[in-house]
Amino acid sequence: MCLIKSPAPEQRAADGIAERLAALPDPRCRRGRRHSLVTVLLTCCCAVLTGARSLRAIGQWARNAPQDTLARLDARCRGSLGVRAAPSTSTLGRVLAAVCPGGLAELLGCDPAGVNPDRVC
Repeated sequence: MCLIKSPAPEQRAADGIAERLAALPDPRCRRGRRHSLVTVLLTCCCAVLTGARSLRAIGQWARNAPQDTLARLDARCRGSLGVRAAPSTSTLGRVLAAVCPGGLAELLGCDPAGVNPDRVC
């Protein structure tokens, strides 16, 4: 789902990436959602920053992420012990396929082609 219009200046002025990502509309149906859009996108960002270059590698990173990392990403708790569960590879893939990279880059204040030297994602 692409952003229909450019993000408002207030959305781009938000302090952190999580606050900016929260402005994106979730393209998924509400029924059956286990993870927030922000959690899924931040999980993908963290995996890519650590060297993941494919959906399979992103999913593998998410499965092997430590509990404190999943807590910072606000992954959901399951069971009575409060063990955090990472989004599945299929969930990560569906969300990445549904979110427009150009709109996401614009929301984060970056050039989609990566040629804007004034801003760093």
